[in-house]
Amino acid sequence: MTKITEEQKQIVKSTAPILKEHGKEITAIFYKKMFAAHPELLNYFNMTNQEIGTQPLALANTVYLAAENIEQLEILLPQVKTIAHKHRSLTIKAEHYPIVGEYLLKGIAEYLGDAATPEILDAWGAAYGIIADIFIEVEQEMYDALGDVRNRDFIAFKIAAKQDVAPNVFTLDLTRNDGGELLDFAPGQYISLRVKLGELFHNRQYSLTKAFDGKTYQVAIKRENEKEPAGVVSNHIYNNYQVGDTLLATLPAGDFELDADATSHVFIAGGIGITPIASMVSSFQNHDHVTLIHCVRSEEYAVFSQNFQSKLGESYHQFAGKNITKSDLERLVTSGAAIYLCGPVPFMQAVEVMLRELGHDQDDIHFEAFQPALSLV
Repeated sequence: MTKITEEQKQIVKSTAPILKEHGKEITAIFYKKMFAAHPELLNYFNMTNQEIGTQPLALANTVYLAAENIEQLEILLPQVKTIAHKHRSLTIKAEHYPIVGEYLLKGIAEYLGDAATPEILDAWGAAYGIIADIFIEVEQEMYDALGDVRNRDFIAFKIAAKQDVAPNVFTLDLTRNDGGELLDFAPGQYISLRVKLGELFHNRQYSLTKAFDGKTYQVAIKRENEKEPAGVVSNHIYNNYQVGDTLLATLPAGDFELDADATSHVFIAGGIGITPIASMVSSFQNHDHVTLIHCVRSEEYAVFSQNFQSKLGESYHQFAGKNITKSDLERLVTSGAAIYLCGPVPFMQAVEVMLRELGHDQDDIHFEAFQPALSLV
């Protein structure tokens, strides 16, 4: 295990504000240097998130929060586990961490210039080592839980069904090719799909959308073709993969899960944010204490609406072409319910503000964001 002295902890804490103010610039340098020296690592990173800046910001916030809490890192375990699930789904391994550490220090050194004294760099090196050890330990437990060594890498899956379910949204049903066990999953989890374009692999996470049947995984994919940059992987899969073709995928991961202690559940989805919520809703045998709110631009974009209507009846509320208001939430969200939010970040932020103004406790509100979580901090 990496060691860090009390003096080094104080150096890290005193210089942590640099990461808060300039972390995105420092991590941009880091990624540029690391990818130049280790282009094979491009196979693990979402380059769209690199382009729009969410990945560098997420890394900067991770390091900053760890530095601020270097004496009590255990309070960051929820964030660590969220990131570790993503790493495990991408098959990040322990041997990758020293590479990241080397180039993170080089990024800090280049940005700070003469201010990057040996003492500062040594302190940050020790701090990174502590952080890396925590991630490696948590991720190793996740790998071990998968059992068979074949389950720890990308696996060949066959497309058993492909269906358009809304404008720019389609589902894939996937069956495992190698005869290995198809592991059960917690409703709300996702799998990573991998495709090769040119010389590089591209990976994306897609939510599992129906309860586990022991035979198939189903994901719903939105074709991101209405904004720039367009969806590299989603459009490639839609245009080039058909029933019977093989896709690479890892087994389920993610910590957006049902609150086991809650007696009632309210799900609030914006657009394609319905995808992880779909499997959560379908996992209930008794829907008496389940409410679903789906906000969409128009009725045709309400994915799975017929299924929800038949399951939930009057507990399914569709807001098509109009914004949900505080009075709507006051009417539909019961006090003390576990609340699950998924959708565009501005949508979730607006709904959270209204829920908090209505007196709902922060601990009762659970989020799933379709971008690096700590880029939202």
